[in-house]
Amino acid sequence: MSGTNDCKFLKFSFKDNDYNFVVTTNIEDDSPFDLLLKQRWEEAQKNGIFKYTLNIRKQKILEGNYGFLAQLNPDRGEKRRKPEDITTMVQPFDSNIFNFTKISDNEILFDIGNGDGNDVIAVNVSPIEVYHSLLITERFECLPQRVTKYSLKKAIELLLLSKSPYLRVVFNSLCAHASVNHLHWHLYYFKYQMPLECIKIDRLRGPVFVLSQVPAKGFCLKLSSFPNHNIDHLVSWVYFIVDYLQTSAIAHNIYITRATENIEINTYNDIRIYIWARKSSSGIKSTCNFIPAVCELFGHISIKSEDEYEELTEDAVANVLNDITLHAFNYVRNNILEMKLEKEELPANFL
Repeated sequence: MSGTNDCKFLKFSFKDNDYNFVVTTNIEDDSPFDLLLKQRWEEAQKNGIFKYTLNIRKQKILEGNYGFLAQLNPDRGEKRRKPEDITTMVQPFDSNIFNFTKISDNEILFDIGNGDGNDVIAVNVSPIEVYHSLLITERFECLPQRVTKYSLKKAIELLLLSKSPYLRVVFNSLCAHASVNHLHWHLYYFKYQMPLECIKIDRLRGPVFVLSQVPAKGFCLKLSSFPNHNIDHLVSWVYFIVDYLQTSAIAHNIYITRATENIEINTYNDIRIYIWARKSSSGIKSTCNFIPAVCELFGHISIKSEDEYEELTEDAVANVLNDITLHAFNYVRNNILEMKLEKEELPANFL
């Protein structure tokens, strides 16, 4: 694993044996990937690349049963780039408006491909948390914001390259609060233990589980369901579900996080991928109010207004999350149960 600068962009290379399948909160030991990302992100911040200096002014755990963490970040509402007007799940890529081929080279932290800038980690110039960056794959292919199997595998690999239990990799689809219609994932370090890292999930069918004990009803696949940590099998199954949502024009959010069976022992030996089908949210999204995008579904609530932050309650958040997910969850769950699959379609049969 190494960083080199003999190409146009600083290149980060890795192999399968660089993956960290078990990490712990007891050891502050960054991997080469962590070190490079943090170093380059901090350099970008010092060089004024961001639209604002990250300043979480207040934060609190909302009183109640679900452990929602609210953070006040007004700069993201006031100073971020105006989100794109997205009206449909099949909206095509538009080269005439902002997209990631238009970002400056200074925004690119390093290359994770062959050094030509097609597969890169770039800063998010309007950060929601520390080291908030973007995974942009197949950049010059100008793909709309639809998950590809290639980008999904890269997202999972980035999590495995980290030694931190707090690196998260997330995705907002079109009509699920994606701001740019150009294929990208978000990654950030969210240094809090969250309920969804270890919450009980129930098997639905084969390796597909359901998340039903929280207001944001969704689906989950986990690496431990696949023998020998077979990442390709995990990717195939996750992509099968996500592609079904994409072809069915069902808005969705994806959250990839480390997981553990027992949060008390501080050892994370699994990866969970949460998938939420949801109500569509078309049009230009507000930058001022509580917006239920992927982080909020996980329990990380970013608030732009101080008044709203002070007044926010668990019941208010829970009602929004339940409203946007429950109907879509029931619909998709029933369809998954009724699907007829040939043995060769996926690497592990439904049980």
